[in-house]
Amino acid sequence: MHLRTSTRNLARALLPVACLACAGQSASGNSAATPAGAAGTPVQLEPAGARDANLAGARCKQGAPCKCRDRLGGDAAESPPPDDQHKRFEIRLAGSGGGATLDSPTLGHFAAQGDEACFYIDVLPGTTSDVTFTAREGRRDGGVAPVLDIAEYGPKGPWWYDIFSVRCAGPDGKCNRDAADAWSAEAKGRKRGRVDPCGSAVISRMAWDTSGGMGNRDLGIFRDLTLKFTLDVKRFATQHRPHAKECVPK
Repeated sequence: MHLRTSTRNLARALLPVACLACAGQSASGNSAATPAGAAGTPVQLEPAGARDANLAGARCKQGAPCKCRDRLGGDAAESPPPDDQHKRFEIRLAGSGGGATLDSPTLGHFAAQGDEACFYIDVLPGTTSDVTFTAREGRRDGGVAPVLDIAEYGPKGPWWYDIFSVRCAGPDGKCNRDAADAWSAEAKGRKRGRVDPCGSAVISRMAWDTSGGMGNRDLGIFRDLTLKFTLDVKRFATQHRPHAKECVPK
């Protein structure tokens, strides 16, 4: 698969989303048994954690990563909740088969490897943040499955609103062109870029790229995926339960 052709086609699938330059190459890890750069060579990945971030709530009392909220077991309430001057957001990220990072000059820097890592941060309403999400394979030619979920806390419920979700699972669950096309089509159809219309945050200016894959091998599994977007946190307070009909524009 030719990188320039695949990138052009993927960008078309997410119009008006643009394609961006690759966010950099992964560094080789040390391996005595496998020559550097050969298939299967370990890639050096950043350990799970956070820096320069306003971590908040009891889920983060042991530092970063924080304890993940049980999304199925009714574990919704934040203790203590955010004050009146802030809104709380949950960041979940992983790179199955490798690692992932989320970086923002205003929100902070967050990293995970194969296992899901969670972070809870307080953000000022009325602010926008440029964000870069990158997932990289952990072994040369091994591919990666990017995972990113951003949710907003609604104190009135308490509820959580799904704001943004990134998945790209092709052959063996790894990201390739077809899987990226499917995610792109879904993302393009979201109102204001968010999954749940009852949340107050808006996703815009999405643009993504990859440094490539393995050609026709394994249906062109990508070695990495980089996504840039803007998170715009509106000032209005959330009022309705997730996916309530009152939130859908008439």
